[in-house]
Amino acid sequence: MIAGTAIRAALLFLLLCGTAAASTAVGERQTPSGSRGVDLVYAVHIGGIHAVDLKIRLTLDADRYRVELSSHVDGLVRFLLPWSLRVDSKGRVAGERLVPESVHTESSWRGKRRWRTLEYRDGRPVVVSVEPKRKTPPIPPEKLTGSVDMATAILTVARAVSSEKSCAVRVPVFDGRRRFDALIEAHGEDELPRSSRSAYSGKAEVCDLAVEMLHGRRKKTDYGGLAGGEKTMTFWFARLFDGVYPLPVRVQLDTDLGGVIGHLTSARIDGPGQSKVYMLPP
Repeated sequence: MIAGTAIRAALLFLLLCGTAAASTAVGERQTPSGSRGVDLVYAVHIGGIHAVDLKIRLTLDADRYRVELSSHVDGLVRFLLPWSLRVDSKGRVAGERLVPESVHTESSWRGKRRWRTLEYRDGRPVVVSVEPKRKTPPIPPEKLTGSVDMATAILTVARAVSSEKSCAVRVPVFDGRRRFDALIEAHGEDELPRSSRSAYSGKAEVCDLAVEMLHGRRKKTDYGGLAGGEKTMTFWFARLFDGVYPLPVRVQLDTDLGGVIGHLTSARIDGPGQSKVYMLPP
């Protein structure tokens, strides 16, 4: 049970951090013309052990975005956590809003594949493909209208950090089975010290994420324990590149096995107007 909670916590980090990075990079009003590419790598530690690497490739245009995410389990840990994750998220920019068009999430646990594909039609998410198929209580259509995927939810946080210096927001989310609100609380600015595990040091905005389940299964272990309403996940956001919203540079969630901590280990942007790289300190 404890190991399962830690696995779900690590998975939650990958989903949140990956989609946050995808969506925070596309909303600037002054987006340079031409396509830009952003590559990000995060290292996830569970109980102090380096367990998972997360790689993200972003393709950014003035009116569209795409994120391709993959995970890799390191060393002997792969025998304890024999799973993988892939996410493909696409959407468009409509004025002040980011509008998701489709999100495909696929994972493998002990050789068993699971996936879910959502498409957005008239402002409402529709599940077009899912495995395994499970019977879930129906959600009233009016509760789904206006809900977003996690990528767009985290973008809302990043936009708030950038424009108002506060990430305090409530965002309606539907993940394909459950409808919940992501509750974000601002905790001000922090100074991240220089570390051999992180490519970033300096000022960062601190935000806590909690989950309020409204419809669907409510297991306490879901979303790394956040679904039970007793835990929060902490994000540190920092602006790494000109013309890009703040990106998560550190994420932390406490579990029964110890802290699940994600560090940014490298970041690179290429495209019109800039080329910049962050790496671990020598």
